[in-house]
Amino acid sequence: MCKTAITGWGMISEMGSTEADILRSWDDRKRPSGGEIDFSHSLDPRKIRRMGRFGRMCAAVTDNCLKMSGCEKGDNTGIIMNTDYGSINLNIEFGKLLPTPELASPMDFANTVSNAALGNVALYFGLKGPSTLLMGSNALSYSMRQVEKKPDNAIVVCGGDEYCSPVASTAVKKFGGDVISEGVAGIVVESEDSAHEIYGRILGDAETGIGFSPLYQSGRDVVSAYSRVIKKALRKAELEAEDIDLVLLSNIAQSTVSEDEKAAVEEIFGNGCDVINARDMLGESFGASAVSSVILGSVLIKNKRYEKVLVLGTEMSGTVEAFVLGE
Repeated sequence: MCKTAITGWGMISEMGSTEADILRSWDDRKRPSGGEIDFSHSLDPRKIRRMGRFGRMCAAVTDNCLKMSGCEKGDNTGIIMNTDYGSINLNIEFGKLLPTPELASPMDFANTVSNAALGNVALYFGLKGPSTLLMGSNALSYSMRQVEKKPDNAIVVCGGDEYCSPVASTAVKKFGGDVISEGVAGIVVESEDSAHEIYGRILGDAETGIGFSPLYQSGRDVVSAYSRVIKKALRKAELEAEDIDLVLLSNIAQSTVSEDEKAAVEEIFGNGCDVINARDMLGESFGASAVSSVILGSVLIKNKRYEKVLVLGTEMSGTVEAFVLGE
């Protein structure tokens, strides 16, 4: 059995940012409103003044993660981030200024670089371990592999995207009624043997690729890909489908693979467990979707709502992922 511990978490989301917020939103089945989310933080204003908004969101979430986990900063603590669009709003605004170069600030340009948020957060907290930016991919399984290779490592896994009106308009036109929101979610993963405090556990995981981006392309029937990744995650967790109480779906909008995902879940689980799309409460938050759903599942387990939860996600790149969560 995979021994990966979740030792801390932080989240900016439509469901809130605290355990109490998340449970209240879950119980009320609160619908997302979309758009930008106000968030609070205790970061040093002098040190974040050069960060873009997306970087500040990631820093605020990382701060909560590290405070909860108690892991030591330094050489053995790293950060691995996943985003679909990065600082897209700054990129758009900077592009508008390019015809008049005297108005374009070098400071703004620095934050348009895709890995700017990652670098700013690592520098702010002194994280000198593994540091990687992924674009529309599976940061959590990648981070788990780093911890397996070096059990003394702690990894902050951060996924997020900020609200962008042009992206939201395009997605709504293409897929209809989905609420386009924003979010940043982070968890600290450590070896179970190295962790001081354990909030939850990832008992097994699996991933595969479907060969196309489900948001922008149409592809072949991929029911078998979803079935395969679910079964592999269950095997790694040494569990059967009957052991799962809840399946959380976190795919991208009403993408071309949504029906295939549902078909695979019905084939394996039948009517034996609850199946809920986390996006119905979190909104579509793109790069934050999978990690947000893992936090949601972990909070529900911690508070005895469920015993075993399977999170099924689909990333922009066409990566399909499954995580089995337990106490």
